[in-house]
Amino acid sequence: MTVTTEDTELLRLTVAYVTQLYQELSGENGAPTLGTQNQVVDFILADPKLCAAVAAWGNTENTDEASWTPPRRLPCDAVYRRIRDYMASVMETPIFARNPHYSP
Repeated sequence: MTVTTEDTELLRLTVAYVTQLYQELSGENGAPTLGTQNQVVDFILADPKLCAAVAAWGNTENTDEASWTPPRRLPCDAVYRRIRDYMASVMETPIFARNPHYSP
């Protein structure tokens, strides 16, 4: 199910949230595959409470500029756990986890 919205700021913040969550879950410094990203963005946009929480998070973060400081971790609350659980159920195995010979 595809959810549409014309709120471009909410879309930008949602993609930033999903990307940061992916980095926390995968240990990779990149973005999820488009299939995973789109599924999780649609999941968030389908629920007004999740949209409000992501928008509130985005208003406290500087998501539109590069920074030398590492990003702060996402707040670990009920919204985070709900989105994290959904993302974990739809995302592909991270690249480093696929290679049994890789040792960080």
